[in-house]
Amino acid sequence: MSGQVKLFKQLGYVYLRAPLDVVLKVLRRLGELRGWSEDLGDAVRILENFDVFYEFMRRKHKEYVAPRKSESDLLSGRVVVDKLKLEVDGGRFVTLVFDKRVGYEEILNILRELGLTV
Repeated sequence: MSGQVKLFKQLGYVYLRAPLDVVLKVLRRLGELRGWSEDLGDAVRILENFDVFYEFMRRKHKEYVAPRKSESDLLSGRVVVDKLKLEVDGGRFVTLVFDKRVGYEEILNILRELGLTV
């Protein structure tokens, strides 16, 4: 599974492309470490209902879906997830785009903690 996990940085954003279960584990761990914010909770809800949101995205011809973000989370710098891309490619995969305030090393450490190599 570790060969299916890709972490990279582009234009100031950190991207994680991984199987659905790995992304859910990363988000839950981020919630434990940083505290839960509205965008984290909404991203987990979207991923737990992957098939419904995937069909919605296909019908609407959207490439990404953005979780709800509260103004207070935005102002206090607690937003973690910018947007999600749901993909079905021999399995259920997610490309997660983190907010610019989330560091590459922070996500890399969480992946290592989960026993994954990037």
